Amino acid sequence: MLLLLFILIPLVGITIGYGVSKAIIIPYLTEQQEDAPGVSSEQTGRENAPNPENPSAHTSEEESQAVNAYQRVYNVEGFELFRIQVGAFSSQENALGLAEELNDRGMAASVDTEGMSKVYTLYSFSGDAAAARLEKVKEHYRDAHVSQIKYPSVDINFSDSSSEEADLLIEQLKECMSMLVDITDEDVSGKNISSIVREQENRIRQFDSQISQTNWPPSMEKYREEASALYAAMLGSYSEYNHQTNIPGQISMELVNCYTGFLERISLII
Repeated sequence: MLLLLFILIPLVGITIGYGVSKAIIIPYLTEQQEDAPGVSSEQTGRENAPNPENPSAHTSEEESQAVNAYQRVYNVEGFELFRIQVGAFSSQENALGLAEELNDRGMAASVDTEGMSKVYTLYSFSGDAAAARLEKVKEHYRDAHVSQIKYPSVDINFSDSSSEEADLLIEQLKECMSMLVDITDEDVSGKNISSIVREQENRIRQFDSQISQTNWPPSMEKYREEASALYAAMLGSYSEYNHQTNIPGQISMELVNCYTGFLERISLII
């Protein structure tokens, strides 16, 4: 009797309740939801779908994907530079003394003070050209040898990468690199390169004017400042050129040093 009261009767009640819910209550509620005014499955689907006319309807993830797909990575081309190393000293004073001696012999000189003070002469963008010039240097400095250094390309990704300013800057730098190659080849030969100097000086002045007269996006401002500093340094070297007093290879060496310093600085911009 106790078994009937406490187990069988509740079990029967649960079974009957489940059957009533499945047969009557659940279908009724479903029918009421489908018949609700102004709401349909098609409308619900449209509400959940993104509205192409309303940008705010996109999720932040979709916006981020769209921006990343639109961005362009700009490449400031690197290069290999060949320099004839004449000496290396622990004393900077001794290095400067050798540089002065090279100048007296009619060879431009540059001192690299990073680590040991190394003295270089006759820059070139060609290994063969540097090797050919090495023989002349070895007539006075037997230990002279060609030293190669590679300046890697710098990839920069502007958040406003669609801007005309970004295209302008990259095109300027490509042309600037081409001018460096041209003037270096002519300068070390000892020829009168006054016409090349004036032509390049005017072109760099145009570059500087173009970037200074344009409103730049905030993401590009540091690059604009560094480019302006590069052009100012190059213009300074051009203005000091005098064929009568110029040491072969001097102005091209100064210009290349300006550009390599620029590459190193923009590689540190985040």
